[in-house]
Amino acid sequence: MNTLELLDQHYSDALGCTPEQLNSGRLIVVECEHVKGIRFAKGAPLALFSIGKGEGAVVSVLPHLKDDVSNALIKSASLDNHACEALEKAVSPLIKVRLWFEGCRLYCSKNSFTDCSFGEVRDVTDDDEIAAGIHARWGGRVFGQIVDGKVASWAGVKPFSGIAWDLTIQTLPEYRGRGFAKSAVSAAVRYILENGKVATWGADRTNTPSLRTAHSVGFQNYGLDFGCVEEI
Repeated sequence: MNTLELLDQHYSDALGCTPEQLNSGRLIVVECEHVKGIRFAKGAPLALFSIGKGEGAVVSVLPHLKDDVSNALIKSASLDNHACEALEKAVSPLIKVRLWFEGCRLYCSKNSFTDCSFGEVRDVTDDDEIAAGIHARWGGRVFGQIVDGKVASWAGVKPFSGIAWDLTIQTLPEYRGRGFAKSAVSAAVRYILENGKVATWGADRTNTPSLRTAHSVGFQNYGLDFGCVEEI
């Protein structure tokens, strides 16, 4: 499989659909009990999660929401703004929603990766308190940019599947805008690729700094996502 085929398998497994449905060019609603546990999409418990590629999209929902979601989208051909508004209107009265989100899914492969690391950047998982917390939450190694003798930026690996490993980043406010996030992310992406996985990235569509960092090291757009987190 090429990189996009691997990602189609990764995301279709999460959505509870087939790669063919994900690439059908149609808007398809599927019921999927395990959608509530998709950790790369704002975390559990999700009630609805969707990925749109081009004109088509798959909307994955908890079983008891499928009929209402399908009815809300009966006149929609893609996951456009009108469809998203219809989903919010249909689902919000049925569950207690903590938040709705609209994001982007990106990926980086060996062919697109641009290494922007510089200075001292290394695995800090075992010798930094913040890195230890990131590792405890997500389970992967954490890479840090060392500046003035301390970690200024962290890039944590989220090993979510045998295909794709996601990333989480944070930088101390006083060190932002100086390229340190790109450097730490580069070390993390290099580690992911060396382990034979595709590096993936999720960000809100309005999070310009995050998207700029991702694109600077070679991440490319895979698709758009949309969903809601249920208040439990």
